[in-house]
Amino acid sequence: MQKEVKIIKRGNPSVRIYRKKKAWEFIPFKSNFGYTQNKQKRFKNFASRFSLKEIEDIMIAWIALSFAFAVVLYPIDGKAFLLFFIASFIVLGAAFIMHELMHKFVAQSYGYEAQFRMFPFFLILAVVMALLVGFVFALPGATIFEPNPSEPYTDPKGFTERYGKISLAGPLIDIVFGFIFMSLFLVIYAFTGPNTTNLLTVFGYIVTGLGTFISFYLAAFNMLPLGSASFIGLDGYKVWRWNKVYWAIFFVLPVVMTVLIYIGYIPILSVIGL
Repeated sequence: MQKEVKIIKRGNPSVRIYRKKKAWEFIPFKSNFGYTQNKQKRFKNFASRFSLKEIEDIMIAWIALSFAFAVVLYPIDGKAFLLFFIASFIVLGAAFIMHELMHKFVAQSYGYEAQFRMFPFFLILAVVMALLVGFVFALPGATIFEPNPSEPYTDPKGFTERYGKISLAGPLIDIVFGFIFMSLFLVIYAFTGPNTTNLLTVFGYIVTGLGTFISFYLAAFNMLPLGSASFIGLDGYKVWRWNKVYWAIFFVLPVVMTVLIYIGYIPILSVIGL
């Protein structure tokens, strides 16, 4: 049976329309901060865009994800592991945090309230899988925004486009960081070569090498078209629903880069000893 949906007419909550939900339609995710939309909304300063709960969730997810990637990349073994954890922490400060901030800022540009919320179960799963399987399930949380409950139905095409652009913003910045880190890696390589004993240079190799691989990996993972009309899903699912050409471009590119790095055709991991 199709699920019956309730539509509250904008500006008049006393008017309710009931009809059957179509299979493709989106059911807004219910967060705990409520719906607000104001096209003219302006934030007083950068800090006013965030709540303490959001900052707390970002920090916990950042640390947990850094640990998971460090465990996969290098065994828990004294100073060497600590070096990879610090490098992962720095890299994810760009690849993960900027990914979520881009979602947030694009959503806010449309007038939506948007905040990051961690997923405790998936954070634990990411760490456990990293320890036991050697794979990072990179879904530590999501930036949640609240549309007007009627918006997906009164303006489905416009909402699907806005939702797709909000979702694409995160993987897109990861791809940009992937190429930035790779460029920095090549600059270090050009000046020092692959064999160096200088600790600062070695650390530079590790940060830029991990930054390249992790950035492309996160973009590829998040662009997987996995989800459903009633679940938050991955970014790729929302982009796929909006524009399949954009999805194909920004899915294939990070996948190809990730594979080329992993198989050693782009010899980044071998230079940093992985």
